[in-house]
Amino acid sequence: MRLPEVFKRQFKDVELVRMSNGDYCLVRPLGLVPGGKGMRHQENLLRLTASGIASKLWAVMRHRFSAAVVAEATRELARQQVAARRPDRPAQ
Repeated sequence: MRLPEVFKRQFKDVELVRMSNGDYCLVRPLGLVPGGKGMRHQENLLRLTASGIASKLWAVMRHRFSAAVVAEATRELARQQVAARRPDRPAQ
């Protein structure tokens, strides 16, 4: 199956394939399986089902939220005085 050119430009070496259960997926081929008699490895990037798309969106949002929390904690630590963060030295 052919992908639209927009996807081809954004996702290099990605193919749209129909899996054995009938679902469509975006996969990246990784090469032949050693000793697999022609079988191929592939990385499943996105299942094109409602649950697959929801799962990917949830993972992206969780990653962005955790990155925002880490950035806020880093900014908070940067605002504190250095001596206040070091218990072995008295504040001046």
